[in-house]
This record gives sequence, structure tokens and C-alpha cells, in this order.
Amino acid sequence: MNGKERVLKTLSFEPVDRTPWVPYAGVQTANLIGVDAETYLKDADMIVKGIVKAYELYQPDGLPIVFDVQMEAEALGCKLKWAKDNPPAVDTHILEQVELSELKLPTEKDGRYPIALEAARRLVAELGDKIALYALICGPFTLALHLKGTDLFSDMIKRHEKVDVLLEFCTTVCKDLARMYAATGVDIIAVVDPMTSQIAPKQFDRFVKPVTIELNRYVKSLGLKVTSFCCGNATKNIELMCQTETDGIAFDEQVGLTYAKEIAAKYKVSYGGNLPLTTVMMFGSPLENVEEARKEIELGQGVGYILSPGCDIPFDTPINNLVAISNFINGKPASLEMLESDQQFREEEEVVLEDVEIKPGQVFIEIVTLDSEGCPPCQYMCESVKKVLPRYEGKLIWRESLVKTRAGINRMAKLGVQNLPAMLINNDVVFDNIVPSDDELIEAIEKRIG
Repeated sequence: MNGKERVLKTLSFEPVDRTPWVPYAGVQTANLIGVDAETYLKDADMIVKGIVKAYELYQPDGLPIVFDVQMEAEALGCKLKWAKDNPPAVDTHILEQVELSELKLPTEKDGRYPIALEAARRLVAELGDKIALYALICGPFTLALHLKGTDLFSDMIKRHEKVDVLLEFCTTVCKDLARMYAATGVDIIAVVDPMTSQIAPKQFDRFVKPVTIELNRYVKSLGLKVTSFCCGNATKNIELMCQTETDGIAFDEQVGLTYAKEIAAKYKVSYGGNLPLTTVMMFGSPLENVEEARKEIELGQGVGYILSPGCDIPFDTPINNLVAISNFINGKPASLEMLESDQQFREEEEVVLEDVEIKPGQVFIEIVTLDSEGCPPCQYMCESVKKVLPRYEGKLIWRESLVKTRAGINRMAKLGVQNLPAMLINNDVVFDNIVPSDDELIEAIEKRIG
């Protein structure tokens, strides 16, 4: 049984010979070939080279082609903020400038669609008979936020009809890109909708579930498998995700694997996760990564389970950590020297994130994130603060504490933060893995400003 067969059978909820291994190597593959993320995501040659290199090094059963959930928003007119070691972030929201009726659906010629589609065609030709190739599209709800900005949260409370119209438009965009990818010969459409972890189940049921069912049915009509990706603590919505007629769900370390397995098995839906991205994959040794993979397999193994990272692998994740996991999965020996190797950046001097003195009449907001440049839930939690900042000139100070650094991890532990992203006001967690609307944030600030 080869990797492609193993993944597709798993997504059909059929038994396989061993647990499939699907590393979500997005811009980390740029690092493999020595280029930055921006250069990589703007060049089909680079994408192909990076994915082929990841295939050679990581011996996977499946790989994503491009992990960039901003591509559709860019094609629709949003400006992006590019980074050297992250996927881009949406910098401007087009619906703050024009009406929805003025937007035209992207074609194969718009934005970076031609780059992604060319890379898909070439990778299908080179690797398509060996591994399962995932084409990632931005889910309707996250795309709606990219287009509208955080005003969407207020609309979900006050203007339901506007949200429905926007989500239907976004679903059409998703269908169109899925159809384009299907023509390249990919195996799986992964609907990446990370912002759905930031809403309550009743909102998921009301706004997200209907359009996701519509989208998933369409992808299946194309003859492809469809999976649902979500980062953040999506525990509250895992069962609803399984009710969207998806073939599989994928989630990060904040979702308990045992719980997800139980729910997914109930619906005969495949489930994938959830190797910790920072504490283990970035900062652990190869041996620690092997032990974590062993633990995850012991918890998750069974019909439908796919071993994978919690989300897009960070750019600077050490290659040896992924190679060690791959060798373990494929039953290949690894040298003791490699397993015990440590990372050079561990010896670098660590910055300490100190407490901030809060003066009378002030509030201090701290947002603990994975990285707002590469994580949409983190981005929009930060945006919610930036939006109200002018209202509190001189009275509100804020900062982002990233857990992609040891200082951030230590700060997260000190504050007792359990989920990402989390917003603390005067050192108390107020918004835990949920992005507030303007009114909700203003109310929380007013309570504490004195």
C-alpha cells in the first residue's frame, strides 16, 4: 500500500496497514530550499521544488500543495502584508472600500491562482501516483472575515441577512477554486477555516454549517475527498464540523485527541492531528518529537486516524525533528546522534516578557498568540484591539506575546493561558479563544479602566 492509497482509504474510514503521516509543510518547505516565504509563494518553480524536497526528506503519505489561506482574498482585491518566514496576512479588507456587489469572482488568471494551479498540475505529474496531494482553499467564514474585517462579528449579532449574503458569495469563490484544483488532478480539497474556532456553537450552526455542507457536497460531486481544517481550540465545534458531510477533520493541539476520536468515530469521519507546533516541533529535540508522535499514535490510532501537525508547520522548525518522525513512522532507524541533537537557537539569549505596570486610569491588553502574521485567529484578535485603540488614546497599552519564542512560552505558562489566541486585560484572561465584537471589547475595557 503506498501513501496515496493509505490516505484515501483512511479518508473513506477504511482500515490501513499503518497510521498515515501527513506533515502540513507550508512555508517550511521554502526553508528546505533556502528561500523566504514571499519568494516561495510567488513562484510555481519554487513551490514544486519545495514540495518535492519535502517528499524526499519526510517520506509522507500526503502533502499540501500551498498552505496560504489569503490567496482568495488577494485575488478579490485585499492587500497583503508579506513576511519572510510566514504566509502573508490580509492587510486591508476590500469590503471596507467597496460594496459586495462590486466584487467579481476570481478566475484562473487572477491573483496567484495561476501559480498555485501550475504547481498543482506539475506536482500531480511528479508525485501524484505516490502520495495524496491536498489542495487547500480558504473556508467561507475565514474568507468572509478577510473581506469584511472584524465588523463581521457585529453583523453576526445585528445583521444576519448581510452575513448570509456574504457567506454565499464566499462559498461560490470556494467552489470555483475547488473546481479549478480538481482539473489539475489533486486528490483532496482541504477547506481551511481557522476562524470557526473563534465562534460559539450556535453561531457555527447558524452561519457556518449550512454553507460548509453545500461546499462539501460540491467537492464530492467533483469526485474528490474533502476535509475540514481548523486551528485554535475548536473543541466546542468538533461535533458540528463532523456534521458537515466532510470526509475528515483536522485540528491542533488544543483539541483533545481522545475526544476528537470519539466524536469522529461516531460520524465515521477521519480525524487528523495534533503534534504541538512550538513546544515540541520547534523547540524539542528529534527524540522528543519521536516520543510525541508515539504518544499521539497510541491515543489516536484506529480506523480514520492521520498523524499530522496541529497546523501549518512554522518556517524555522528544525528539519531533523520532522525527519525523525518520518523515520519512526516508516520503521527506519535513526542515528543516536540525530535523535539527541539539540537546536542552535536554544543557546541564544532569551528575551524575557516582563509584567507591565498598569497606572490608574489605564488598561493593559496582552494577546497571547502563535503569531498574528501567520495565524488568522491571532490576527483578528489583534485587529479587534487596534480598531478600538483610537477611542482610548493614552489610556490603553497593548502587546502581542508570541509562543513561537521561548519567552512567549514562558509568559503563557506564567499567565496560566490554556488556549490560543487569548486576550488578557490587566493580566486576567477575558477572551479565551474567541474574538470579541467591538461592543464586547469596549464593554470589557470600560469595566476595568477605572
